[in-house]
Amino acid sequence: MTTKKITKKIIQEEVKKIPEKAKKEGWVLTFDKDEGIFFYSPNVIPSDTELHQITDEYSIYFDKNLNPRGVMIECYGNNFVKHHPEFEKITKDLFGERNKDEIKVVDPNKEKNKEAITFKALLEKTLITEVCLDGYKMVI
Repeated sequence: MTTKKITKKIIQEEVKKIPEKAKKEGWVLTFDKDEGIFFYSPNVIPSDTELHQITDEYSIYFDKNLNPRGVMIECYGNNFVKHHPEFEKITKDLFGERNKDEIKVVDPNKEKNKEAITFKALLEKTLITEVCLDGYKMVI
């Protein structure tokens, strides 16, 4: 589906665009506690996208021109938060305690609470930092 060849440099460039793209498209923070999956994306991920594993911890939905259209983190609480302990308290503050069968959506663009704004900034920084590390190896 993609028209460009995926390279490390392209991934790094596109991941750096996520904060701007997310703001422009109104991405929301969605945590499916039952499945343990976290999304940073529009309310509905566009159907013309493909999911690509970027690191061992997260994947990005890209359109055919390799524009990022959303982020998915599998095993959010059991893996991602364990490797990034700075997310533990803010995740509980923002999404509450784990209740099975609960999906919580937070819109950091509309919500004026400190946790939503801080979480969004921390997440974007973490996504960018991980692909720009000297030792980053493409998973794709």
